[in-house]
Amino acid sequence: MQRFFLLLFDMKHSLIVGLGLAGLAYAEHLRRAGLSFCIIDGGKGGSSQIAAGIYNPTVLKRFSLSWNGDLFHSYALPFYEQLQSRLDSDFIHPAPIHKIFIKQSEHNDWVSASDQQGLKMFLDPKIHANANVEVNATLGHGQVDHTGRVATQTLLKSFRNSLQPEELTMETFEYDKLETTAFGIQYKQIKAEHIVFCEGYQMVNNPFFKMLPLIGLKGEILIIKAPTLKSESILKGPIFIAPIGDDLYWAGATFERNDKTLNCTSQGRSWVEERIRKMISSEYEVIEHITQIRPTVMDRRPLIGTHPDHQNIHLLNGFGARGVLGAPLLSKWLLDHIEGISELPTAVNLSRFESYFRQSD
Repeated sequence: MQRFFLLLFDMKHSLIVGLGLAGLAYAEHLRRAGLSFCIIDGGKGGSSQIAAGIYNPTVLKRFSLSWNGDLFHSYALPFYEQLQSRLDSDFIHPAPIHKIFIKQSEHNDWVSASDQQGLKMFLDPKIHANANVEVNATLGHGQVDHTGRVATQTLLKSFRNSLQPEELTMETFEYDKLETTAFGIQYKQIKAEHIVFCEGYQMVNNPFFKMLPLIGLKGEILIIKAPTLKSESILKGPIFIAPIGDDLYWAGATFERNDKTLNCTSQGRSWVEERIRKMISSEYEVIEHITQIRPTVMDRRPLIGTHPDHQNIHLLNGFGARGVLGAPLLSKWLLDHIEGISELPTAVNLSRFESYFRQSD
């Protein structure tokens, strides 16, 4: 009956605020379910716009799986492959990761980890000798399989171009124009059953959710041109160096807690360049220096769920540095929660921070 009224009043299922990876993934799930949506995006970009887009379910500092890494990985790749086909685009670039060893003891740790449940399919147990004279890896490297890169800028542009005019409004969202109604929400002329905020770090300005412990980590990245490097693999040392085509490589990133500006700094550039030089001997040129703020959370888990006082206002945020891997399934969890299909896992449900909402009353 409620969906009948939605059609009668030309209401959308969801108004989505923010078109980064979170907003894109949620909108795509709505489209696949035959549910209508409208997206509002301020066009300022976010961490999704500059991400390397590496899909890697392992933590290579500890030779372990990331939280739900195998589950997210098994869901994300088919999601992106189907989307790539629908958009007739090319944004999935499979590539192994070469973890550069810096200590002899890492060899035994690597072989041991490669035999563990969950890691077997990703960690090649062999210790590979370095075959690229431009890479500083005298102790060799370990290879991570079934990894690669999603070109996030290409993906976001292709998805944006696929939208109908009524599905995307390019403007800065004005929170004071949002009203709750008997059937859902209204924002200016847009009526919807639900509103889902997918704003990344901009959530700190959202009056409904700004009290939540979104920390935010600033990351500075360099795009370098290294014609002699000729690496088709993603290199992992103290940072990632990922090939992005035409002898260009994404290198980074810093993790800065205190500076929340979007200013590139000489300190950030120096920090990244120092680590580049540790990893490769190639001559290179810095083509671009860029920065954004990752939406990270105090307990290192995403923020997903419904506002305790507004049952039509929802949040999809806090993906941190692994948004490419987590966004497809995390957004599906939210839609299933909104539709009453299943409950959100406790680890991600923003109800775990309900006391924060009460403190702000």
